Amino acid sequence: MSDAEPRRRPQQERSKTRVEAILDVALALVVEHGAEALAMREVARRAGVQISSVYQYFPSKAAILRELATRNLERVRLKLENEVGELFAEHDGRPTPAQAVKRVVDAYYAHYRDQPAAVAVWAGAQSDHGLRELDVEDTRLTAEFLVPSLMEILSLSDAQDVFALALLLAETTGAVARLALAVEAPLRDQLVAKLKLMLIATLEAAQSKEPR
Repeated sequence: MSDAEPRRRPQQERSKTRVEAILDVALALVVEHGAEALAMREVARRAGVQISSVYQYFPSKAAILRELATRNLERVRLKLENEVGELFAEHDGRPTPAQAVKRVVDAYYAHYRDQPAAVAVWAGAQSDHGLRELDVEDTRLTAEFLVPSLMEILSLSDAQDVFALALLLAETTGAVARLALAVEAPLRDQLVAKLKLMLIATLEAAQSKEPR
């Protein structure tokens, strides 16, 4: 087992509570001081547990960061799935590229705006090669989820070609959402607005002109 992966999963409620306390403290430390300053002993001290209890579940700080990053990515994907479902329901299964782009971009932006800790965790994950790979794999999974919806919206049948569009949409949107939150208004709003225009133009250019 890699030192970047959790050592064991808690089964009893008491153990689950202890693990959640460890993760809550670790998250607070990452937000306060950055992932580089995360120390196992400080996590144990703040969580009020023995250092052995931390190592019982997380063999390294990379394992803690992986768990935090995994949870964040799962929240993003769940939010996106809900938004796409609502998008199709609101437009009778026929949303336009513009409606789809606005919904996806707003969902990503709202996630990082409403959960500042998510940005700190993402930044920490980028400092570790293994965790960067986790982020890349999540982007691929998000793109795969988006492919059927984009094929329907764009009236396209080439799944591989649409996957490239979906990958571009997922990666670019996440990156610009985080960048926008790192700058001040009005540049923040300008970045999000220009991202939408760019993605809408890209999807509309790829859209089949054949009638459905």
